[in-house]
Amino acid sequence: MKLKIFEKDLLIGEATVFGIDPGMCVATANFKPTDHYIADRHANVVNGDYVGDRSDNLRIEMSNGRTLKSEAIAIQDFAEIEEREVNLIGIYEPSFDELFSKHPDFKEYWQSR
Repeated sequence: MKLKIFEKDLLIGEATVFGIDPGMCVATANFKPTDHYIADRHANVVNGDYVGDRSDNLRIEMSNGRTLKSEAIAIQDFAEIEEREVNLIGIYEPSFDELFSKHPDFKEYWQSR
């Protein structure tokens, strides 16, 4: 799943989901910043240091233009090693089930219950 991350109407990056945790309604994605991205303003973690919650300033948009709502959006920026991820914590709209029911991790999680 491909996502766009905005601060208000400014595109700060794009992300591709690679892992999910169905029990926690969390998705993890590789994050590719645009020129508008500023780690100290947008990331929760910069080079291993927690700098604050940025969820109130960010929003996620899916490839179809629909907004994805979650309890928190947490960008982890490890620029020193060129690694950036975004965690979508507590996804609730659209529902986690609606978004990921076909994902292998989702199926495995519910089959093991």
